[in-house]
Amino acid sequence: MRKCGRLLFDLAENNGAWDIAQNGELWLISALLASRARRDPLSTFAVMDVGANVGDYTATVLREADRRRRAVTVCALEPAARSAERLRARFADEPRVTVVEAAAGRQTGLGKLYGGDSGGSQASLISREVLAGSGMVEVAVVRLDDCLREKSIGRVDLLKLDVEGFELEALEGLGSQLRPDVVDVIQFEYGGTTLDAGVTLRDLYGLLSRAGYLIGKLLPNAIDVRPYDCGMEHFSYSNFVALSRVWLERAP
Repeated sequence: MRKCGRLLFDLAENNGAWDIAQNGELWLISALLASRARRDPLSTFAVMDVGANVGDYTATVLREADRRRRAVTVCALEPAARSAERLRARFADEPRVTVVEAAAGRQTGLGKLYGGDSGGSQASLISREVLAGSGMVEVAVVRLDDCLREKSIGRVDLLKLDVEGFELEALEGLGSQLRPDVVDVIQFEYGGTTLDAGVTLRDLYGLLSRAGYLIGKLLPNAIDVRPYDCGMEHFSYSNFVALSRVWLERAP
């Protein structure tokens, strides 16, 4: 009964769902593109793909924008040299994509990326047990507010964070730019990597709530906006979304 209950709970909560086509990530991209088109048909949809790895998420954004005939730009951050090289090669002929070979953090400088020499998607600035023996490389770390300024990005429609436990530090690196009139929607992961980082969902909720966002759980075809509750701290892999309050008024 416990096993059955857990399976039903994970299904209802969209936990452990990795497939972007099924777990709500693709739905979110499509919904935001449609919302932006209704508000301002001639505007460019701006995305920051932080933790881009080899660019699958970026490619999905471009494909969805093309399908909807929407102008789009993507600033893709990836610290691992091998992955960044593949990222640049993949989008070498794509002027809509800017590649930054760096991780996002609280301070600009250098950091230790565990598992980064393999080019795998689990590489992290957190020394996780799962990465033991996988090697470590030194990488550049940038604050996201500096990145916005240097790349002349005035507004971000969607900030996607896939940084393997470093979400809180990446968000803190936005500084005064962590506000809904600059970054409209933020998608971030929560799970075992969060636990390894010594961070809680309450920490993330607190930072984003103070900045003026509403936070919800990403479901396959919806965002369930909900207040924080300690019962949510189960560290099962899932995605959350921080929303501008104005976006809720215009959501499809």
